[in-house]
Parts: sequence; structure tokens; C-alpha cells
Amino acid sequence: MLKWSGINRSSFYYRCKSGKQGRKPSTHTQLNDGTAVSNISVIIAVKFILGIEFVDYGYRVMSSCLRQEGFIINKKKVYRLMAEQGLLYCSKIQSKSDKRKFVQYYTQQADAPMQQLCMDIKYLHIHGASRNALVLTVLDVYSRKILGQLLWWHIRKEQVKWLLNRIIEQNPVKGITIRNDNGSQFIAQLVRDYLKEMQVDQEFTHVATPEENSFIEAYHSIVERTIERRYEFESIYDAALVMIRWKKHYNEKRLHGSLGDKSPQQIWNDYYAGINLLEQPIAAKPEEKSRPVVEGPCEMATTASYSLEFSGGEAIFAKSREKTVQNRLTNIELLSSFWVLRHH
Repeated sequence: MLKWSGINRSSFYYRCKSGKQGRKPSTHTQLNDGTAVSNISVIIAVKFILGIEFVDYGYRVMSSCLRQEGFIINKKKVYRLMAEQGLLYCSKIQSKSDKRKFVQYYTQQADAPMQQLCMDIKYLHIHGASRNALVLTVLDVYSRKILGQLLWWHIRKEQVKWLLNRIIEQNPVKGITIRNDNGSQFIAQLVRDYLKEMQVDQEFTHVATPEENSFIEAYHSIVERTIERRYEFESIYDAALVMIRWKKHYNEKRLHGSLGDKSPQQIWNDYYAGINLLEQPIAAKPEEKSRPVVEGPCEMATTASYSLEFSGGEAIFAKSREKTVQNRLTNIELLSSFWVLRHH
């Protein structure tokens, strides 16, 4: 019948297939060590690379990056995976549904310690090892005090969580706002879930806008001209000793023009001294309660002073309580004692 009708055999038996023609796309990717991983792992690696600040690679350069990371992959497959995930253009990268909260105000404004914090990571060159170490610093915006610092070759998300935990343990204040950039350590789900659990509001600066985290950037410039330009470290341990001494000097002795030529610890202590004075009751003796305060003696309530210090990654919380002072004071002596308490 085919010969009689003149129809080719291949045309008669052809059956149109549904779906996309050609070979089905691969679901796994080979690694240099011979193992195979799913394409989900490739997508995670692509998102991680694109999450690095200033990175806007297309599929061709991204293919080279993946090969350097140990993937055996060609650019056509990278193009397909990035196109499916909407990762080919920078505009689509920024619209990822990770629900990050970006900053609303250009500059942080704080009215008290432990209200607004900022953190960032800075390189510190170790000359003896011919490589850079990383310094993670958490700063209090109100007093400019260093609440915690960590120096090591690599800063992982676990180390960020550990340092924040040490700070929050010693300052159980709810409603803290902490500002950071879009570094991989800060956008990690481990860190974000921990801060959410501790009721800390985390906000991210916009990409390529370091001025939105101006307080920590200003601190980094101080570190650069005070430490990096003066010291050549033989090892990371030498650098750690210098950073411990620097933290103590910065917090307790270094004067800031923006703080009225006071040290961060002075601003910190002055604030809590003022709070203690406002909360202190001043009561007259029982037999003299009916007499005016200016004419009669009074008792000074118990005062407490607190100091918070982090040295070498370990927190030391010291609380000292003075004994009740029961001295008969004249009106002038009373005012003088209040002045001493406020400034010391």
C-alpha cells in the first residue's frame, strides 16, 4: 500500500511527541571528585555567588566561577538554570523573595545605649602569613562603644551568632535594631532566625551603599590609620593581642569629637548614672519627715554601677554595689554629692 500510494514508510509511521523535543535536560551535575550533585545544589551555589556584594555576573562568567568551585558544567546549562530561576539580570536578583528588611532611614538615630547597633567585617593584613585575617566588630551607635569583636582567618555564620549571643546575654534588651550589609554571614538563615528569636530587628543596607552604615565604616577608618598603618603583625596571635589592647583603649580612653571629647565608656556610664539618679528615692528620717528637705538631713539611697566588657571574645560582666551612705548633709553637700555621682 505504501508503494502504491507513494508515501514514505517513515512518514506513515511517524508519531508526533508531546512536550519539548530533544533529549531531556540533565538533573545532576558532576564534580571534579567524580561525585554527582543535583541541580538544586548548582542553583544554591549560583545564588551564593550573586549574593556577594558588587557581583553581577552573567551566565558566562558564572560558568567559570562554578568550574573554579569544582563543578563540571558548561555555559549552556548555567544559562538554562539561571533563566529558570530568574537570575540573569541584576533587577531580578534584587527581587528575590528572601524577605530581607532594608534600611528606611539613611542614618541610625539612638537615644540610649543598646538601642541601635551596627556590625561589619574588615580585613586585617597579617604580614608574617602574607594573607588577610577578618575582624568582626559590633558597635553601639549611642556611645560608639565596642560591644564585641572577633578576629580569625574566616568569619562564618556560626561565629557571628556566637558573638551576638554573648552580647545579648549580657544586655537583655528587647527591641534592639542591628544594621549590617549583605554579607553572606549576615544574610544566613541561622543568624536571621536567631535574631528573630531574640526579638532583635535586623536591617540590611542597600547594595553598594556603605554610607548607610556610616558609624561602623567610620570606626573602620580609625582602625586603618591607627593600627594598620602602624603595625606589621608576624602572626594572627600578635594581631589579637594588639586588638585586645586597642579595644580597651578605644572604649575607655580615646576621646571622640562627636561625643563631646569623651570616651565611649564615659558616655555609657553617664547615661546609666543619670538613670540611677532618676530612680533613686530620697527619704528623710522618720522623725524628720515633716521638715523641709532644705532644712533637714536626708538619706542617700543605695547606688549601683555596672560595667560591660568583652575581651578576646569572652564576656566579663561586673556588677558592683556600694554600701548605703548615711551621712548628714547640708544642702550644698547634697548637690555636690549628686554631681560626683553623675560624673564618676
